[in-house]
Amino acid sequence: MIGLGLIAAFLFVMGILLSRPVKVRLTFSHREENDEINVDIQALLGLVHFRYEVPVLRFKGWDTGVEVRTERVNAQAGDLLSGHQQNINGETIKNAYDQFRELVQHCIELNEWMKRLLRRVHCSELNWKTSVGLGDAPSTAILVGSLWAVKSSMLGYLLRMIQLEAQPQLIVTPSFHQKVFTTEGSGLFSIRIWYLLSGGVQLLRRIRKSEGGLETWKRLLTRQAPQPH
Repeated sequence: MIGLGLIAAFLFVMGILLSRPVKVRLTFSHREENDEINVDIQALLGLVHFRYEVPVLRFKGWDTGVEVRTERVNAQAGDLLSGHQQNINGETIKNAYDQFRELVQHCIELNEWMKRLLRRVHCSELNWKTSVGLGDAPSTAILVGSLWAVKSSMLGYLLRMIQLEAQPQLIVTPSFHQKVFTTEGSGLFSIRIWYLLSGGVQLLRRIRKSEGGLETWKRLLTRQAPQPH
């Protein structure tokens, strides 16, 4: 009886944990020369809490590309767990695209799997504020209209992919008499752990059904990453 009670208690606790969501908070901002991107990930009732930060995002030239430095931080203790720095240029983007295309070719209906998983994602907060100005009213008005079109299109695409549970706050503020561009935003997304686990199992099945899929995914995903600086 004691053994059955322990098993029942274990299954009960596991059921609670698996039904809890993984929460992801994304924040970003750009002001003059300062850029900041943060991704907070929290799961298992706060027992797991990490933050990914991008403290450096600097354009260094058309040949060199964009310098990006990322850090992984224990959000509870504030300790730096890992970090690396790399330059993203045209060649880097092309290589990433080629690798992604190879992954898609070695998985049965990867796009369909991704769509099904994204339908399980809930968004309970979405804010995006932008202030722009080109120094004269006509040009600024055209730019403001273009930004509204871009934001509306992105919101429409997002609504087709995930479940939006809050009224999005999209703001574009014109500054007619000065040259300025600042933007900041935040979003809170969540998905239950059970859906992540079942999605992982389904992905593995799709990969195994593809000829050479498991070997290809293992080879590409275990390639040596850039060394930390």
